[in-house]
Amino acid sequence: MRRWLVICLSVALWGCASSNPGTAPPPDVNPADPLAATTLMQQGQALLAEGKAEAALGKYKAALKLQPNNPTAHNLHGLALLRLRRPAEALESFNRALALAPTYSDARNNRGVAYMQLGQVAMAEADFLLVLGDKTYANRAGVFYNLGSLYLGRGNLAAAEENLRRAAVPAGPIEAYLALATVREKLGRSEGAEAALRDAMTRAPERADVPLQLGKLLESLGRAEEARALYRKAIALAPESPEAAEARQRLGGG
Repeated sequence: MRRWLVICLSVALWGCASSNPGTAPPPDVNPADPLAATTLMQQGQALLAEGKAEAALGKYKAALKLQPNNPTAHNLHGLALLRLRRPAEALESFNRALALAPTYSDARNNRGVAYMQLGQVAMAEADFLLVLGDKTYANRAGVFYNLGSLYLGRGNLAAAEENLRRAAVPAGPIEAYLALATVREKLGRSEGAEAALRDAMTRAPERADVPLQLGKLLESLGRAEEARALYRKAIALAPESPEAAEARQRLGGG
């Protein structure tokens, strides 16, 4: 469940925990430029989007050397650490961001994710609920997803469904639909689970994991031919993926 948590990669400006004070800006960035830290953060965001978290971390460290009191830089630094599965260090970065900007909802949501990775579920829940108290926050669907995932992990299915239902909206993560389907299946509401997965297929037709999950649901309901068609779809979408391998097994292809 932890791998689904939604962390906030905002285009705004934010920060660090264990940054190396000796890190210098790369040669293509002039430290005398008043926008140098912004440029470094933007470069880091591009790297993070490409899955290059270690390289992004270096950009954020350099930005923090230039602007050590920038909460955005601290938040982004923590975000890179989360991607590197270093939640204790990430937590320090988010704490620094919040010390500088106590109402910074992105940093508080991300701190909740760090708490989740550290197994501190009560602390994570408190942060997510505080963020939801910010009625102007743009990423509320992502926070509902995080909270729903937390409740699903606890086995509180009613609370999980309520939050995941709020997350399964056009602005929310596709994973919310998958988790909502899982909850509804556990609650014995197969029609609702199927509806959530079909909505996910409409929103993300390129993803192989969605038809695979829907196929497994339909197979469990005795709808074998429909399930087999969905397994073939998953294979066609991503032939070399783990989802395709599982679909082939279910089709009897080894």
